[in-house]
Amino acid sequence: MRAVFRYWLWLLLAVVVLQIAFAGFGAFDVVEKVSSEGASIDEESMEDSWGLHIGFGYLIFLGALITFVLALVARVGRQGVLTSLGIVGLVVVQILLAWFGSEVPIIGALHPLNAFLILGAVLALTMREWKGKQMTAPPPAV
Repeated sequence: MRAVFRYWLWLLLAVVVLQIAFAGFGAFDVVEKVSSEGASIDEESMEDSWGLHIGFGYLIFLGALITFVLALVARVGRQGVLTSLGIVGLVVVQILLAWFGSEVPIIGALHPLNAFLILGAVLALTMREWKGKQMTAPPPAV
C-alpha cells in the first residue's frame, strides 16, 4: 500500500502543477477576450475562462482527502499523516480564499500564495516518501 501512496503523491503533484497552469490559462484568456471583445466581458464569459481552474480545484480537494486516507492506510507514520492532513487543510483554505476573494481583493491575493504552499507541501511529502524508500531499500547483493 505504501507504493500506491508514493505513486499517488506523484499524481497529486502533477495535478497541482496543472492547476497552476489552468490559473494562468484563465487569466490570459480573460485578457485576450477583453482585448478582442471590447472593454468588458460578461460573467458567463469570465466563468468560461476560469472553468478548468474552478472545476479542477474541487478535484484537488477530493485528491487531498484521498491522500489523507491513503496515508492512514499505508501507515506512513505520524509526520506523513499530519502532512497529508495539512494538505487537506491548505486546500480547504484555498477554496475559502477563492470564494471570498472575489468580494475582498486582499483575500483573493492570498489565493495564489496559498497555491504555492500547497505545491510545497505536496512536493515535500512526495520527496520524503521517495527518499525514505531509497533509504530503506535493501543493500545490493555482492
